[in-house]
Amino acid sequence: MESFFEIIFEIIFELVIEGSLELSMTKSIKVPLLLRILAALFIIGIGGGLCAVFFIAGIKNKQPLLIGISVVLLIMVIVAFVIKYRGYRRK
Repeated sequence: MESFFEIIFEIIFELVIEGSLELSMTKSIKVPLLLRILAALFIIGIGGGLCAVFFIAGIKNKQPLLIGISVVLLIMVIVAFVIKYRGYRRK
């Protein structure tokens, strides 16, 4: 059974990630450009950090599968960001 704090942490983390993603992709005048840029950098940092953790763990444990997963995850993060960015530019 998960502890109460793990559930709360997961909910808060999910809200922060989704909120940052929505904030970075909005064109509202009410949201300053600097705040949108910081939100996008936060999302990129989370994705890049996750890829780096898998990559470093794969190198330290000499696991090529883990290294491959980190590379595929990095490519997926880049592709998802490009797709979201293109959709943002079309609106």
